[in-house]
Amino acid sequence: MGEPELYARTYPRAQLWRWLGWFAMANAVILGLIDLRSVGSGFAGHTSLAWVYLVTIYISYHSWLALLPLLVLLAPIILIRPSYGVVKALAVLLMAAMIAIIMLDSLLWSQSRFHLNFLTLKILGSSSWVFTAVMFAIAMVFETMLAGRVWSWVNAAATHRGRLLGGLIAVSFVVAQGIFAWADASYYVPVTRVAQQLPVQRGFTAKKLLVKYGLVNISQSRERQLAHRMAIGLDKSASADLNYPLAPLACSADRGGSNPLNLLIILVDSMRSDMLGVGLTPNMDRFARQRATRFSNHFSGGNSSRMGVFSLFYGLQGSYFRSFESVQKPPVLMDQLALHGYQMGLFSSADMYRPVALDRTAFARVPNLRVETKFADPAWQRDRIMNADWLQWLDQHKGNKPFFGFLFYDAVNNQTFPPEYAGRVPADPADPMPEEFAAYKTSVLFVDDLVGQVLADLESRGLADKTVVLISSDHGEEFNEHGDGVRGHGSGYSRYQVKVPMLLAWPGIVPQVVTRRTSHYDVSATLLRRLLGCSNAYSDYSSGHDLYSGPQWDWLVVGSYYNYAVLEPNQVTITFPSGLYEVRDNDYRLLAQPLFNSNVLEAVMRENARFHK
Repeated sequence: MGEPELYARTYPRAQLWRWLGWFAMANAVILGLIDLRSVGSGFAGHTSLAWVYLVTIYISYHSWLALLPLLVLLAPIILIRPSYGVVKALAVLLMAAMIAIIMLDSLLWSQSRFHLNFLTLKILGSSSWVFTAVMFAIAMVFETMLAGRVWSWVNAAATHRGRLLGGLIAVSFVVAQGIFAWADASYYVPVTRVAQQLPVQRGFTAKKLLVKYGLVNISQSRERQLAHRMAIGLDKSASADLNYPLAPLACSADRGGSNPLNLLIILVDSMRSDMLGVGLTPNMDRFARQRATRFSNHFSGGNSSRMGVFSLFYGLQGSYFRSFESVQKPPVLMDQLALHGYQMGLFSSADMYRPVALDRTAFARVPNLRVETKFADPAWQRDRIMNADWLQWLDQHKGNKPFFGFLFYDAVNNQTFPPEYAGRVPADPADPMPEEFAAYKTSVLFVDDLVGQVLADLESRGLADKTVVLISSDHGEEFNEHGDGVRGHGSGYSRYQVKVPMLLAWPGIVPQVVTRRTSHYDVSATLLRRLLGCSNAYSDYSSGHDLYSGPQWDWLVVGSYYNYAVLEPNQVTITFPSGLYEVRDNDYRLLAQPLFNSNVLEAVMRENARFHK
C-alpha cells in the first residue's frame, strides 16, 4: 500500500483511537525525560512514601499532559472523518510544538523561576524564538518518525494491553493525589518537598474533609512532625533546595542591653490605607500622633492574605511562597527571635492553616502553636475572643524575657461587627456600593476599638516604652471605585487592593510621616537590623531595606494566588495564567501604548531566582 493511499483513505475509528493513545504514551515518556532536569540528584534520602508519590505523580501527570491536548484537538476529527493522514499531521505538529515550548519553559524556569508567557518572551527577545524554531524543527522530524513507528506497531497486533496501561495511569493519579492530600494535612515534608521540586500540578488538598472525618488531627500532626523533623535534622536537609539566607546571619544577642525591646505586630485583615485619618480609626490615629511613624505610601507584597503576610515576614516576593511552604522553613526573622529568647504570643482570629499557612511558613518551628481561635462565628466574635486571650497571655508573660506578640484580626475581611455596635457607619449614597462600603467602614471602626484596648493595656502595664509596635494589614479592599465592576481583594492590583496602612512605633524615635514609597519587603530588614542587631547586608535575606532610612521603591512585585503584577510609579504590569499580560495606569485604566521597561522586568526575574539553588 503506497504512502499517498495510506494518507487519503479513512480507517476504523477504534484503530485511530488506539494509535492516538499509544502515540500519547510515547510522548509522555519524552516529556518525562525532559522534566528529569527538575529531579536531578535532589531526591536522595527520601522516605518510601515520598518515592511512591514521586513515581505515581510522574506517571499520571506526564500521561495526561500528552494525552489531553491530543484528545482536545483530534477527537472531533476522528469522529467526523477518521483520516489517518490528517490525524497524524496534526498530532505531529502539536507534539513538536509542545516539546519545543516545554524545553524553552524548563530552561527559563531553571534560570529565573518564571514560566513562559508573553511577558517573559518579550524580555527574552529574538533568541527565544530562534531556540524554539530550532527545537520545533528537530521535534518535527522525530515526531514524524515516531508516529509512523507507533502506527506500524499498533497495526501489527490486535491488542497491546492498552486498558491495563490506562488502569495503571488512573490508579497512579488516585494514589498520588491521595498521598499529597494526606501529607499536606499532616505536615509531612518529605512528600510536599517532592511536589514543590517537580514542574507538575502539586495536588489536591482536603484538610477540612480529613479533619471532619477524624482522619487527621491538625494540631497533633503538626507537633508530631515538627518534633520528628527537628530530631533527625530534616528541616535542614529539606531546605537544601533553597539558598536562604545567602550568608549566615551575624546578630548581636545583647542588642538593646540587658532589657531588649518587645515586639508586637498587629495586622487587620483587608484594611486599606485610606481608612486612617478619616475618623474611622481614632485609636490608631492617636497612636500615630503620639508614638508611631506613619508610612503613608506603603504597599503590601500581595493583594491577598497569603502573599501579603508572606512578604511581611520574609521580605521576599510571593513567588517564593511555595518553596518555603513545601519544606516548612520559617523566615530568618523568626529564627532570630527564637535565638534571642523571645516568648511567643501568637494569635490569629482566622485559622492559621487556611489560607495564609502561617503554621507552615512564618511560624513553622513554633511549638504548641495555636492554629485556630476557639470556634465562634461571625468573625467579630473571634476577634473579641482573640483580644481576651492575648491579654490573658500577657498576664502570664515572664517579665524577665522579651516577647513577640502577633494579633491578626478578621472582622474587616468579613465586614462584620456586633449587631448592637453603637458605632455603625451610615451608608453614603456618594460611595461606590454604599451598603457594603458602610459595613466595611463599621468593621474598621469596630476593630480599631479592639486595637485601642491592646494599646491602652500596653500603656497601663508600663510596656509601651519597651515595645516596638507595628500596625498594618495584609492587603486592601476594593468597592468598584473605578467603575469596572472590580471589588474585594485578590481580584486586581489597583491601589485600593495593595496600598495598606503602616504604623511603626519605636521607642526613642520621634513620630513622623514618611511619604516615600515603602513596602512590606522592608519590615524584616528593619527588625533584623534595628531590633536584633544583625549586621548582614539586607540582600542576604530580603528584597527590602530599612523602613526609616532606605531608598524609595522604584518597582514592586505584588503577588496573588495565581498571578503577579509589577508596580512602577506610573503603571502596573499585570500577568495572567493564560500567558497574556496587560499594562494599566495608576487609575487602573488600560494603556494602549505602554512604555515597556525591560530592565525592571529583568530585575524582577533575577530577584525571583536569587534564593533558589
